[in-house]
Amino acid sequence: MDLYFERYPGVLEYMERTRAQAKEKGYVETLDGRRLYLPDIKSSNAARRAGAERAAINAPMQGTAADIIKRAMIAVDAWLEKEKPRVKMIMQVHDELVFEVHKDDLDSVSKTIHELMENSMKLDVPLLVEVGSGENWDQAH
Repeated sequence: MDLYFERYPGVLEYMERTRAQAKEKGYVETLDGRRLYLPDIKSSNAARRAGAERAAINAPMQGTAADIIKRAMIAVDAWLEKEKPRVKMIMQVHDELVFEVHKDDLDSVSKTIHELMENSMKLDVPLLVEVGSGENWDQAH
């Protein structure tokens, strides 16, 4: 771990800063402002405190990823309602959306969904989206 933190010092700084903020405020936030309250962050029980500290470090990133995919789903759903293309949003799996698309519309639909997803949240870094297609989920990957 020391070599990892030596190579990526920003990670350790993030972890320390996030732990301190969580202890001070009692919660952490996603980039969208959703809060995860951490009642055990000051616990005298070391195991509970450690669990809350892990949650404090992970929740802002994992929660922001969840916020982004939800925003993408809302954007795609609005487009589907407005344009009525031959597409069905089937499911969401972690950071992935799965669709059924008519073969004749695949190229245009893929392009539109790609743009909607990449622009679902403005970040300081590019939000990159990959599109795959196939007759089944395995082929689409």
